[in-house]
Amino acid sequence: MPSDRTLVILFDVLVLMAVVLLLCTLLPAVFSKNVYRSIGWYNLMTAWLVYSLSYGLLVGRQVESADPPLDLCLFQTSLIYAVPGLASASMVCYNVEFYLIISGLRSGTPRPPSFSRTFWLVVIPWLVFLMIILEVLLLVFPGRQLHLLHVAANNLYCHLNNSAPAQVTSAIIICAVVILIPLEVCTGSLMYRNWDVFGNLSRTTRRLFLTVYLRLIISTLAAVTAFAFSMLTFVFKTPDAKSLVYPIVPIAIAFAFGTQKDLLRAWLFWRAPRPDNPIVFNSGTLMTTGISASGSIGTNAVRTQRLESISGGDSLGKPTPVPETLALVSSTRVSVGMDVAAPAPTAIYL
Repeated sequence: MPSDRTLVILFDVLVLMAVVLLLCTLLPAVFSKNVYRSIGWYNLMTAWLVYSLSYGLLVGRQVESADPPLDLCLFQTSLIYAVPGLASASMVCYNVEFYLIISGLRSGTPRPPSFSRTFWLVVIPWLVFLMIILEVLLLVFPGRQLHLLHVAANNLYCHLNNSAPAQVTSAIIICAVVILIPLEVCTGSLMYRNWDVFGNLSRTTRRLFLTVYLRLIISTLAAVTAFAFSMLTFVFKTPDAKSLVYPIVPIAIAFAFGTQKDLLRAWLFWRAPRPDNPIVFNSGTLMTTGISASGSIGTNAVRTQRLESISGGDSLGKPTPVPETLALVSSTRVSVGMDVAAPAPTAIYL
């Protein structure tokens, strides 16, 4: 078992590594015009970045003989109880978003997510985050019980000498795990049972779905393992190496989501842009009219076309949809291939 000083150094190095790797994952998606992600993805990466930063607030102060400032200790205490709930809820919401995209693809008429659905999938994790912070503040301030704040026995972070916040955080994590594992199993089963639908998509799109699903599984396994260890540290408050799992989880998340080709390519800014955007599909409805032998005009067919737009791009690096023109001939009508209704295509991101 490492000494206290060695443990502090290892912990700080891992925290700084987690912050750097998550920033390297998030910044290309924010600033590159060739990287596209869903709002849920940005929310997930931001949650894990806040998680990592919360454990780095005492970097450089853990080995000092004097205690850290009380306001800093209170701030970190509020965060370290709240960020596990924020991260786990964000993972659940991103998995829900991915499942709904797969479910919509199966129906053959996929639609972009509604504003209300996107809003709640983004807001719910932060409501959980604020709820736990409020709980910590209510435990400390009504009776000015500042004596409950102290540095952990392993000198890594501040926490509260009260088990209530830890129990609430553990309950939220358990609920998230109970939802996550069956949800990912259902998603995999849905993809397997409807693989014929995926066969109609381009090879790049199919690979995108599979890689995102595998990254979700890897990140979930890493998070579940680490959260299990973290709950042990709440029970057995000893200055051992179990606390190292806190910064290891965001490192695993950064590797899982930050190694996609378009993110890595975005760092090669001196090279010519080569869009590899995670746009799943565009959808539009094409209506073909035909002229019958007697000269009457009638509707010949209405079909939904999935318009692949992953490989296309305009001068600004935005995707350019490639429509498929529908021309059908029936036994009683001669199609002239005239599209009279073609709604603007819509993009869905992962």
